[in-house]
Amino acid sequence: MSRFVKTCRCMLLLIILCMTTGCWDRREMDDLALIMGSGIDLTDSGLIEVSYQIALPTGIPSAVKSGGSQKQVVVISAKGNDLQEALGRIQQQMSRYVYFGHREVFLIGENYARQGLNQVQDLFTRFPETRYNSYVLTAYGATAKEILSTPYPMELIPALAISKIQSSRQSFSVKFDEFLEAFASPGTSPVTAAIRIIHKGTDKESVAIDRAAVYLGNKLSGFTQPAELELLRWWIGDPYRLSFTIQAEPEDKDYKGTISVKSSESSVHVHTRIVDDHPEAKVIFHTVVKVVSNNTRLNLDNEKNRKNIEQQFSRQLQGRFEELLTHVQKGMKSDIFGMGEEIHIEHPYSWKKIRGSWAEIFPAMPVQVEVEFQIEQLGKTHGRAYLEK
Repeated sequence: MSRFVKTCRCMLLLIILCMTTGCWDRREMDDLALIMGSGIDLTDSGLIEVSYQIALPTGIPSAVKSGGSQKQVVVISAKGNDLQEALGRIQQQMSRYVYFGHREVFLIGENYARQGLNQVQDLFTRFPETRYNSYVLTAYGATAKEILSTPYPMELIPALAISKIQSSRQSFSVKFDEFLEAFASPGTSPVTAAIRIIHKGTDKESVAIDRAAVYLGNKLSGFTQPAELELLRWWIGDPYRLSFTIQAEPEDKDYKGTISVKSSESSVHVHTRIVDDHPEAKVIFHTVVKVVSNNTRLNLDNEKNRKNIEQQFSRQLQGRFEELLTHVQKGMKSDIFGMGEEIHIEHPYSWKKIRGSWAEIFPAMPVQVEVEFQIEQLGKTHGRAYLEK
């Protein structure tokens, strides 16, 4: 056998041995702390507080065991002068290595959000274990630590409950990659769902997600009202199963005078133009709905009645959209609607001129709102029961 062949065989053997040495940096499951949710707060003394919601081995749901009186999660927190110092101190309290592969939600405390998120952006864009498909929420009227410590009656692990609410498509939700992308875009301002504690201090304590947190630059500017949340979902492009109710007639002793509908098809069309170097926009909302409740004396089989109700819905929804626009555009001065991106797409040369001053231009930009409303289905019962009397 030639020396060359022997050398090749030895090299091949060494390569095989190197590939079968095992996982030198492996960590057993018993050595990992599974982070299900994390949060960041700013304390009254100016310190950064980081909190983890960690699933205990006895609290992880399985086919064999669920429920029970054992504690399902533990919340651990630590404070520091900056984010990195707080993270180092929280690891000192733990007997296991932090693992973020299962993190479902990341919560930002209201006080921390108002002072700016530069540290968060820098840390999580550098951190290799960041889970970019986890949901980002802003605490409303509470700290992130308080939210993580609040139980949820229908789930063993509260962070999983928040994640399920966010993924239900009937809730306003923003994932981590979308949140960071909005920060990097000069034509769109960041927005997240806002979460709060309900029935605080009672045995029915839980959480609710019924607002949105609006950011201007990297700082929290304010919160929308609960009645504005569905409109915001529609405007931003997630109009799944929207429902609306109007007062179609005055209430009497027999009927409340309300009609409720649920959307089956919705869309948003934004048109921008430049007039004398100043941008303007027109937003057209279109929806096709089915009637789910008619608590009036009106027979919607009658075309005249149906057209009248469609006009009422259009006027009322247009008014609500204009109130939302005024609140966000004039009050919080934040372009969460992506108007800047639309101008960038439709008028790229004009956008280059106004991009640097968009934060000052947007609050004064004229925006016209139009709602196209169509009733397509009246439900299984076409006529009203009282008409048969």
